[in-house]
Amino acid sequence: MDLAGTTGPVALDERARALAAWKARLRVGALPDPGAAWPDEKLSAALVAALASLDLPRFCRRHPALLDALLMQLLGVVAEYEKRVAEAEAGMDEEAGQPPPPPPEQRPKGEPGEPDPDAPAGEGGMSASDAPPPDDDAAGGAAGEEGVDWEKAAAEALQSGTGGGAGQPRRPQGDTLQLALDSEEEDRQQAPQPDQAAATAAAANKQAAADEIAAALADEFEAEWRPVADSLGDAEAAFDDLSGLIDGPRGFDTAHALWRDDAGWREVAALSAKLERLKELRDLVRSLGRAAGKGPLRRAPAQVDAPRRPPGVLRSPLQPEETAGLARSGDLSRMLPHEAHLVAAGWPRGRGSPGQDGTTIITGSRPARLLHLARRAERTLLSYDRTGWLDGEPARTTGRLEVRPAAELGPIIVCLDTSGSMAGARETVAKAVALECARAARRSGRACFLYAFSGPGDVTELDVRLSDPDALARLLAFLRGSFGGGTDADAPLERSLARLESEDATAGGICWARADILMVTDGEIAPPSESVLSRLDAAKAGLGLEVHGLLVGRAGAPPTDAMRAICSHIHTFRSWSAVGVDGE
Repeated sequence: MDLAGTTGPVALDERARALAAWKARLRVGALPDPGAAWPDEKLSAALVAALASLDLPRFCRRHPALLDALLMQLLGVVAEYEKRVAEAEAGMDEEAGQPPPPPPEQRPKGEPGEPDPDAPAGEGGMSASDAPPPDDDAAGGAAGEEGVDWEKAAAEALQSGTGGGAGQPRRPQGDTLQLALDSEEEDRQQAPQPDQAAATAAAANKQAAADEIAAALADEFEAEWRPVADSLGDAEAAFDDLSGLIDGPRGFDTAHALWRDDAGWREVAALSAKLERLKELRDLVRSLGRAAGKGPLRRAPAQVDAPRRPPGVLRSPLQPEETAGLARSGDLSRMLPHEAHLVAAGWPRGRGSPGQDGTTIITGSRPARLLHLARRAERTLLSYDRTGWLDGEPARTTGRLEVRPAAELGPIIVCLDTSGSMAGARETVAKAVALECARAARRSGRACFLYAFSGPGDVTELDVRLSDPDALARLLAFLRGSFGGGTDADAPLERSLARLESEDATAGGICWARADILMVTDGEIAPPSESVLSRLDAAKAGLGLEVHGLLVGRAGAPPTDAMRAICSHIHTFRSWSAVGVDGE
């Protein structure tokens, strides 16, 4: 409604329908029709070309939150276009010396039905239809007793006004209407005619100016959205789901620092490409966190019975739920009919011909009977696998993955060494781990917290749950930074244990007591203090805490005593070729 070209309800309705058509096309990922009635044809074609170059229809289809922001931006371009075009046309008219068009209620002098007050009487100042009736005394002789002949009097007045002067031929008397039309035609022919060539040139200049404005605005629109479109493409490649990340408090905001961080998104794109070749990192991150209780079937770390451990979910025949296949067992109720033939062959069966007592017993096969008894004792009878899952049994997690009804895994706590010795290829691996932890946490809907440590007291805390654009912007700022400083592992471990042991560990629906710790370092760290080690041992025994250590040091270097004291499991990074180096 605020556009300069919206002149009334009819124009408003037409433009609203055209805008709805644009929105409907973009919603399904298609380009709008550039030949629509609105916007202007040249501007519409330029905007459609910019949308195609940026591939924005595809983003609108995948992320509906982007659509309204894009349409508002397009409306702003149209408003600026109509404003600039109106200003350019007004400036051209002023340079040409053309007066502004008269208001609708005014008409130029000399039009039919309007007397010219500046023209003297008797000099062509009125037409036959406008001539006043002559005086009774002047026309009385002609009309006699029957009254005034108004038509004749008007004709005589017209003749005296147009050609009745001295030396001027007089018009022959005739029809009054025809005389009036002839007079108007003469005035029209005597009036100055506009220069058609000049008018055509002016119209061409105005159209050229409008085309230039349309091209400039389309270029500005494309330049503004280019970094946003590139960032959206990198975000789609790095994360499976962008819901919540592109929709801020006021909807999608192209001015947000997140979508203007070119260096951060370049780092994310490079790390994502490396993670595609680093399966060992993806598997390690996927195994972090401990599940408690049943849940949907999914690939999760297998659990085995372990006394004095936190409760878990174990597969057991004591809870038969379904037949999942075949297995070996010693249960007669579940064995296959194939195994029953040994029973039939080994036990007495049937009656023979009459003997002394009238019956003969046929004895069974003793080897078949013994074979069946041996299989049963060894629990190797081929049987139906009818098992289920026992919940709440003491269990520990193994490194093997299986499909199990496991609840969501617990949170992830990452202690990342950012000292100077981690610079170079080690820094790339460390940042790739941080990015993969953030992606895994977002994919599975769990929490992830990062402690980046270097020298004594130098610890940076970062929540990488990626629940909103601001959290993702902080992660990008960390990834584009550099490492440096000393190494002190006590501070991050103390903060991690404080988070696990805090009374509000389950606040906000996050049970930090089920979190695992991942320590990423090159191994060049001093042994932790005795208090930290004792708290770690207590958490391992009481909470089932598992501390995984990822060594990114020199190839073949054994784990240090400090890493053995801290970690429950130690993993050595070996895929240096995927990072771009032969080894460390």
